[in-house]
Amino acid sequence: PSPSDYDPAGLEVPMSEHHYVLQYHLYTVALDRYLQLRFEGYDYDEHFGGAYYLFLRGMDPDRAVGSGIYFDRPSRECIEALSKCLAEPVGALK
Repeated sequence: PSPSDYDPAGLEVPMSEHHYVLQYHLYTVALDRYLQLRFEGYDYDEHFGGAYYLFLRGMDPDRAVGSGIYFDRPSRECIEALSKCLAEPVGALK
């Protein structure tokens, strides 16, 4: 890999190819559900900061800030829709 592979735009490919985007969406749904149960006054927009993936090989203090770091913060609407979809019984999805 070249250093440019670890620029924010370059990280889109491995994030997609290795299904990390799906992974952090599922983890976000799970965390959102947990915090709703455990944290009085929890609000996704106020309390959820986003998902970070750190590619250590790409993190270099001599490179631009953000090199090797992927960040996304799915919208509340996205997480609520995914949560609802995951809560549906399998037969209801037909």
